[in-house]
Amino acid sequence: MKILLVQTGQTTWQVDSRIESPAGAPLTEEGTRAAQRIAEELTNAGIRAVYASSGEAEQQTAAVLAKHLHVKVHTDEELCELDYGLWQGLTLDEIRHRQPKLYKQWTDDPTSTCPPGGETVQDVHHRLRERIKALAKKPKNTPAVLVLRPTSMGLLRCLLAGDELGQLWRHVDPSFTWAVSEIDPQAL
Repeated sequence: MKILLVQTGQTTWQVDSRIESPAGAPLTEEGTRAAQRIAEELTNAGIRAVYASSGEAEQQTAAVLAKHLHVKVHTDEELCELDYGLWQGLTLDEIRHRQPKLYKQWTDDPTSTCPPGGETVQDVHHRLRERIKALAKKPKNTPAVLVLRPTSMGLLRCLLAGDELGQLWRHVDPSFTWAVSEIDPQAL
């Protein structure tokens, strides 16, 4: 199965280095322009559908893609960003100062802890894997687009690379835009 992974562009919270919630924040003008550039690059890719969670940036990105590619957006909550719980809305510096030990543990090995009141990376990894398996049952000749926020994108890229979840931060890249992946559902 071929899927195209599209990461949302810059959001208003990213500009301030704030941790987002699954509901997200709106795209900045630059984020919208990035979505438009990606849509143009995917014009002849034979896309059949765009899948995104209900997060604001995900829906905005998906709408730009769908309009340009003349396809439908499928809202899928299994694709939502990691729930950072009580860290949502805080800057990384605020978290570092308020909970230095927990923050260090999180950055050293994200599988060893969980943001207070939030979701584990293992839980997000599991839901993304199950969603990809379900999508793999769809027709294989026509690719689909998955629109994700950076941490969820990093987890999916980690899964597709066959890396351990402790390697998550290697795969989280705010400047990542899009890529094509061939997926073997049996390998998942």
